[in-house]
Amino acid sequence: MASSRHLSSQDIESVSRLVEEAGELALAMRDGVDISHKTSFDDKVTGADTALSTLITAHLKQRFPNDCVVSEEDDQDLHFSKGSEPLGTSTRIWMIDPIDGTQNYILDDGQYCVMVGLLVDLQPVFGWVYEPHTSTLYFGGPEYGAFKRKLGAQSDAIACLSNTKINPLSKARLLMGSRDRKKHSWIGDLALVDLVKIGSIGLKVARILDGDADIFAHLSCKLKTWDTAGPAAIALGAGLEVGGLDCDRLLFPLPQLLHDTSIIMGLPGSLAWCRNHLVAPVETERKES
Repeated sequence: MASSRHLSSQDIESVSRLVEEAGELALAMRDGVDISHKTSFDDKVTGADTALSTLITAHLKQRFPNDCVVSEEDDQDLHFSKGSEPLGTSTRIWMIDPIDGTQNYILDDGQYCVMVGLLVDLQPVFGWVYEPHTSTLYFGGPEYGAFKRKLGAQSDAIACLSNTKINPLSKARLLMGSRDRKKHSWIGDLALVDLVKIGSIGLKVARILDGDADIFAHLSCKLKTWDTAGPAAIALGAGLEVGGLDCDRLLFPLPQLLHDTSIIMGLPGSLAWCRNHLVAPVETERKES
Protein backbone atom coordinates (compact mmCIF):
# COMPACT_ATOMS: atom_id res chain seq x y z
CA MET A 1 0.00 0.00 0.00
CA ALA A 2 1.42 3.38 -1.04
CA SER A 3 1.76 6.50 1.09
CA SER A 4 -0.12 9.73 0.50
CA ARG A 5 1.09 13.27 1.06
CA HIS A 6 -0.62 13.32 4.47
CA LEU A 7 -0.46 9.69 5.62
CA SER A 8 2.13 6.95 5.54
CA SER A 9 1.30 3.57 4.05
CA GLN A 10 1.28 2.19 7.61
CA ASP A 11 -1.19 4.89 8.68
CA ILE A 12 -3.52 4.09 5.78
CA GLU A 13 -3.44 0.36 6.49
CA SER A 14 -3.94 0.91 10.22
CA VAL A 15 -7.05 3.04 9.72
CA SER A 16 -8.32 0.67 7.01
CA ARG A 17 -8.17 -2.25 9.44
CA LEU A 18 -9.74 -0.12 12.15
CA VAL A 19 -12.73 0.78 9.97
CA GLU A 20 -13.14 -2.86 8.94
CA GLU A 21 -13.00 -3.93 12.59
CA ALA A 22 -15.64 -1.36 13.48
CA GLY A 23 -17.91 -2.57 10.70
CA GLU A 24 -17.59 -6.17 11.82
CA LEU A 25 -18.39 -5.06 15.38
CA ALA A 26 -21.56 -3.42 14.08
CA LEU A 27 -22.60 -6.72 12.51
CA ALA A 28 -21.87 -8.61 15.72
CA MET A 29 -23.90 -6.16 17.82
CA ARG A 30 -26.90 -5.92 15.50
CA ASP A 31 -29.13 -8.60 17.07
CA GLY A 32 -30.69 -7.21 20.22
CA VAL A 33 -28.97 -3.83 19.94
CA ASP A 34 -30.37 -1.16 22.26
CA ILE A 35 -31.98 1.93 20.72
CA SER A 36 -32.36 5.38 22.28
CA HIS A 37 -32.99 8.93 21.09
CA LYS A 38 -30.86 12.05 20.95
CA THR A 39 -32.56 15.35 20.09
CA SER A 40 -35.94 13.96 18.97
CA PHE A 41 -37.90 10.74 18.51
CA ASP A 42 -36.69 10.51 14.91
CA ASP A 43 -33.05 11.12 15.91
CA LYS A 44 -32.13 7.58 16.95
CA VAL A 45 -28.85 6.24 18.26
CA THR A 46 -27.89 2.67 19.11
CA GLY A 47 -25.41 1.06 21.43
CA ALA A 48 -23.43 0.11 18.33
CA ASP A 49 -23.10 3.79 17.30
CA THR A 50 -21.58 4.53 20.68
CA ALA A 51 -19.35 1.46 20.79
CA LEU A 52 -17.96 2.07 17.31
CA SER A 53 -17.39 5.74 18.09
CA THR A 54 -15.40 4.83 21.21
CA LEU A 55 -13.33 2.25 19.31
CA ILE A 56 -12.46 4.51 16.37
CA THR A 57 -11.90 7.66 18.41
CA ALA A 58 -9.55 5.93 20.86
CA HIS A 59 -7.46 4.42 18.07
CA LEU A 60 -7.13 7.65 16.11
CA LYS A 61 -6.24 9.69 19.20
CA GLN A 62 -3.56 7.17 20.12
CA ARG A 63 -2.05 6.95 16.62
CA PHE A 64 -2.36 10.68 15.81
CA PRO A 65 -2.00 12.44 19.19
CA ASN A 66 -1.53 15.89 17.63
CA ASP A 67 -4.65 15.69 15.48
CA CYS A 68 -8.20 16.72 16.35
CA VAL A 69 -10.69 13.81 16.36
CA VAL A 70 -14.44 14.50 16.07
CA SER A 71 -17.23 11.91 16.06
CA GLU A 72 -20.95 12.30 15.47
CA GLU A 73 -21.46 10.72 18.87
CA ASP A 74 -19.34 13.32 20.67
CA ASP A 75 -20.89 16.02 22.82
CA GLN A 76 -22.61 18.28 20.28
CA ASP A 77 -21.30 21.43 22.04
CA LEU A 78 -17.95 21.14 20.30
CA HIS A 79 -15.32 23.84 20.65
CA PHE A 80 -12.74 22.13 18.43
CA SER A 81 -9.70 22.53 20.60
CA LYS A 82 -6.49 20.63 21.28
CA GLY A 83 -5.69 21.10 24.92
CA SER A 84 -6.04 24.81 25.61
CA GLU A 85 -5.21 25.91 22.04
CA PRO A 86 -8.06 26.76 19.65
CA LEU A 87 -8.27 24.71 16.48
CA GLY A 88 -6.70 26.55 13.54
CA THR A 89 -7.57 26.02 9.90
CA SER A 90 -4.22 24.32 9.28
CA THR A 91 -4.88 21.62 11.87
CA ARG A 92 -5.59 18.03 10.81
CA ILE A 93 -9.13 17.00 11.73
CA TRP A 94 -10.55 13.49 11.69
CA MET A 95 -14.32 13.27 11.15
CA ILE A 96 -16.08 10.05 12.20
CA ASP A 97 -19.58 8.79 11.42
CA PRO A 98 -19.60 5.45 13.29
CA ILE A 99 -22.76 4.23 11.56
CA ASP A 100 -23.91 6.27 8.59
CA GLY A 101 -27.51 5.20 8.20
CA THR A 102 -28.50 4.37 11.77
CA GLN A 103 -32.15 3.91 10.76
CA ASN A 104 -31.05 1.42 8.11
CA TYR A 105 -28.96 -0.35 10.73
CA ILE A 106 -32.01 -0.59 12.98
CA LEU A 107 -34.07 -1.95 10.08
CA ASP A 108 -31.21 -4.37 9.31
CA ASP A 109 -31.48 -3.74 5.57
CA GLY A 110 -27.72 -3.59 4.98
CA GLN A 111 -27.78 0.02 3.75
CA TYR A 112 -25.39 1.48 6.32
CA CYS A 113 -21.65 1.92 6.59
CA VAL A 114 -18.76 3.11 8.77
CA MET A 115 -17.12 6.35 7.62
CA VAL A 116 -13.91 8.14 8.54
CA GLY A 117 -12.45 11.21 6.81
CA LEU A 118 -9.34 13.31 7.29
CA LEU A 119 -9.45 17.07 6.67
CA VAL A 120 -6.28 19.14 6.25
CA ASP A 121 -6.64 22.91 5.87
CA LEU A 122 -10.40 22.23 5.93
CA GLN A 123 -10.15 20.14 2.75
CA PRO A 124 -10.93 16.39 2.48
CA VAL A 125 -7.64 14.60 1.83
CA PHE A 126 -8.40 10.97 2.66
CA GLY A 127 -11.46 8.89 3.43
CA TRP A 128 -12.71 5.41 4.29
CA VAL A 129 -16.18 3.90 3.81
CA TYR A 130 -16.80 0.31 4.95
CA GLU A 131 -19.95 -1.57 3.98
CA PRO A 132 -20.40 -4.37 6.55
CA HIS A 133 -23.20 -6.10 4.62
CA THR A 134 -20.82 -6.91 1.75
CA SER A 135 -17.52 -6.72 3.71
CA THR A 136 -16.29 -4.07 1.26
CA LEU A 137 -13.94 -1.19 2.06
CA TYR A 138 -13.63 1.90 -0.15
CA PHE A 139 -10.75 4.28 0.55
CA GLY A 140 -8.60 6.97 -1.03
CA GLY A 141 -8.24 10.67 -1.66
CA PRO A 142 -7.10 13.40 -4.05
CA GLU A 143 -3.66 12.74 -5.57
CA TYR A 144 -3.84 9.18 -4.19
CA GLY A 145 -6.66 7.57 -6.14
CA ALA A 146 -9.56 5.41 -4.99
CA PHE A 147 -9.44 1.74 -4.02
CA LYS A 148 -11.72 -1.02 -2.77
CA ARG A 149 -11.15 -4.38 -1.16
CA LYS A 150 -13.06 -7.23 0.34
CA LEU A 151 -12.31 -8.12 3.94
CA GLY A 152 -9.05 -10.11 4.04
CA ALA A 153 -8.31 -9.61 0.33
CA GLN A 154 -5.95 -7.40 -1.66
CA SER A 155 -6.92 -3.84 -2.62
CA ASP A 156 -7.98 -3.10 -6.20
CA ALA A 157 -7.70 0.33 -7.79
CA ILE A 158 -10.96 1.93 -8.89
CA ALA A 159 -10.55 3.26 -12.42
CA CYS A 160 -10.35 7.06 -12.53
CA LEU A 161 -13.68 8.38 -13.77
CA SER A 162 -12.46 11.82 -14.81
CA ASN A 163 -13.15 11.08 -18.49
CA THR A 164 -16.62 9.56 -17.94
CA LYS A 165 -18.60 12.73 -18.56
CA ILE A 166 -22.37 13.24 -18.23
CA ASN A 167 -24.00 15.24 -20.98
CA PRO A 168 -26.20 18.00 -19.46
CA LEU A 169 -29.01 16.91 -21.78
CA SER A 170 -28.74 13.16 -21.17
CA LYS A 171 -30.56 10.93 -18.70
CA ALA A 172 -28.87 10.43 -15.32
CA ARG A 173 -29.21 7.85 -12.57
CA LEU A 174 -29.77 10.14 -9.59
CA LEU A 175 -29.25 9.20 -5.94
CA MET A 176 -31.22 11.21 -3.38
CA GLY A 177 -32.10 10.74 0.28
CA SER A 178 -35.65 10.13 1.44
CA ARG A 179 -35.97 13.70 2.81
CA ASP A 180 -35.14 15.17 -0.58
CA ARG A 181 -37.33 12.73 -2.49
CA LYS A 182 -40.27 13.68 -0.28
CA LYS A 183 -39.64 17.43 -0.27
CA HIS A 184 -38.87 17.63 -4.01
CA SER A 185 -41.29 15.01 -5.31
CA TRP A 186 -41.29 16.59 -8.78
CA ILE A 187 -37.76 15.27 -9.34
CA GLY A 188 -39.06 11.75 -9.80
CA ASP A 189 -41.23 12.97 -12.68
CA LEU A 190 -38.38 14.51 -14.66
CA ALA A 191 -37.91 12.75 -18.00
CA LEU A 192 -34.12 12.74 -17.66
CA VAL A 193 -34.06 11.23 -14.14
CA ASP A 194 -33.83 7.62 -13.04
CA LEU A 195 -34.03 7.71 -9.24
CA VAL A 196 -31.79 5.22 -7.43
CA LYS A 197 -32.58 4.60 -3.76
CA ILE A 198 -30.09 3.55 -1.09
CA GLY A 199 -29.76 4.66 2.52
CA SER A 200 -26.25 5.72 3.50
CA ILE A 201 -24.41 8.69 1.99
CA GLY A 202 -21.20 6.69 1.90
CA LEU A 203 -22.95 3.93 -0.01
CA LYS A 204 -24.44 6.44 -2.44
CA VAL A 205 -20.91 7.43 -3.44
CA ALA A 206 -19.88 3.76 -3.47
CA ARG A 207 -22.65 2.95 -5.95
CA ILE A 208 -21.31 5.66 -8.28
CA LEU A 209 -17.82 4.18 -7.99
CA ASP A 210 -19.28 0.73 -8.77
CA GLY A 211 -21.01 2.07 -11.89
CA ASP A 212 -24.56 1.65 -10.55
CA ALA A 213 -25.43 5.37 -10.43
CA ASP A 214 -24.21 8.69 -11.83
CA ILE A 215 -24.96 11.52 -9.38
CA PHE A 216 -25.68 12.01 -5.69
CA ALA A 217 -27.57 15.24 -5.00
CA HIS A 218 -28.52 16.56 -1.56
CA LEU A 219 -30.73 19.67 -1.72
CA SER A 220 -32.04 20.02 1.84
CA CYS A 221 -28.87 21.60 3.28
CA LYS A 222 -28.95 19.25 6.28
CA LEU A 223 -25.72 17.25 6.02
CA LYS A 224 -23.05 17.43 8.69
CA THR A 225 -19.32 17.47 8.11
CA TRP A 226 -18.90 13.88 9.33
CA ASP A 227 -21.46 12.85 6.68
CA THR A 228 -19.27 14.10 3.86
CA ALA A 229 -15.56 14.14 4.81
CA GLY A 230 -14.83 10.50 4.01
CA PRO A 231 -17.03 10.10 0.91
CA ALA A 232 -15.89 13.43 -0.57
CA ALA A 233 -12.21 12.48 -0.29
CA ILE A 234 -12.78 9.11 -1.96
CA ALA A 235 -14.94 10.72 -4.65
CA LEU A 236 -12.20 13.23 -5.45
CA GLY A 237 -9.67 10.42 -5.55
CA ALA A 238 -11.78 8.66 -8.18
CA GLY A 239 -12.07 11.77 -10.36
CA LEU A 240 -15.66 12.63 -9.41
CA GLU A 241 -16.97 16.18 -9.12
CA VAL A 242 -17.75 17.40 -5.60
CA GLY A 243 -19.58 20.70 -5.14
CA GLY A 244 -23.09 22.13 -5.01
CA LEU A 245 -25.73 23.92 -7.03
CA ASP A 246 -23.98 27.23 -6.38
CA CYS A 247 -20.37 26.18 -5.67
CA ASP A 248 -17.74 24.24 -7.60
CA ARG A 249 -16.17 22.62 -4.53
CA LEU A 250 -17.42 21.47 -1.16
CA LEU A 251 -16.40 23.69 1.74
CA PHE A 252 -16.03 22.52 5.35
CA PRO A 253 -17.11 25.50 7.51
CA LEU A 254 -15.66 24.30 10.83
CA PRO A 255 -16.19 24.95 13.66
CA GLN A 256 -19.73 24.98 12.22
CA LEU A 257 -20.73 21.35 11.80
CA LEU A 258 -23.57 21.86 9.30
CA HIS A 259 -23.11 22.20 5.56
CA ASP A 260 -25.78 24.84 4.93
CA THR A 261 -25.53 24.31 1.18
CA SER A 262 -26.66 21.78 -1.40
CA ILE A 263 -24.14 18.99 -2.04
CA ILE A 264 -23.46 17.17 -5.29
CA MET A 265 -21.04 14.32 -5.90
CA GLY A 266 -20.93 12.53 -9.21
CA LEU A 267 -19.37 11.84 -12.55
CA PRO A 268 -17.76 14.75 -14.39
CA GLY A 269 -20.55 16.95 -15.70
CA SER A 270 -22.74 16.33 -12.63
CA LEU A 271 -22.60 19.94 -11.44
CA ALA A 272 -23.68 21.24 -14.85
CA TRP A 273 -26.38 18.56 -15.12
CA CYS A 274 -27.87 19.41 -11.71
CA ARG A 275 -27.73 23.15 -12.38
CA ASN A 276 -29.45 22.58 -15.71
CA HIS A 277 -32.29 20.45 -14.33
CA LEU A 278 -32.66 21.18 -10.60
CA VAL A 279 -31.86 24.85 -9.93
CA ALA A 280 -34.98 26.56 -11.34
CA PRO A 281 -37.53 24.27 -9.60
CA VAL A 282 -35.64 24.48 -6.30
CA GLU A 283 -35.52 28.28 -6.47
CA THR A 284 -39.27 28.34 -7.17
CA GLU A 285 -39.89 26.16 -4.11
CA ARG A 286 -37.83 28.50 -1.93
CA LYS A 287 -39.78 31.56 -3.08
CA GLU A 288 -43.11 29.85 -2.43
CA SER A 289 -42.16 28.54 1.04
